[in-house]
Amino acid sequence: MHSTLFALLLVAALAWLWRDSLRARELAARVSRRACDAEQVQFLDDTVALVSLRPVLERGRPALRRIYQFEFSRRGNDRASGSVMVTGHRLDTVFLSPPPIEAPARTPGTVVPIERTRGQDH
Repeated sequence: MHSTLFALLLVAALAWLWRDSLRARELAARVSRRACDAEQVQFLDDTVALVSLRPVLERGRPALRRIYQFEFSRRGNDRASGSVMVTGHRLDTVFLSPPPIEAPARTPGTVVPIERTRGQDH
């Protein structure tokens, strides 16, 4: 009797966790897509990936904090990453990695040849 009740409670808890995780993932995907639209970048693969799941206290109540990662493209030929933090069913933060710092373009003719004189080691 007790083992049957325990099994039913375990199955119910797993079903709740699965449903709760689907809702949080849908929120993260929707928020990621909107953030990419707002930044005028392309949301890649139309998905988010769970990278962290941990219990926390939110306003004195237990909740699950999830961090999802996603990828986006600025130019169409690159990939950058972003993340979304969701606690319970509330959005905490959205982060899109900043664009890379571009090295200054080299102009032709700026290379200075180094001449070596025989017999000198520098």
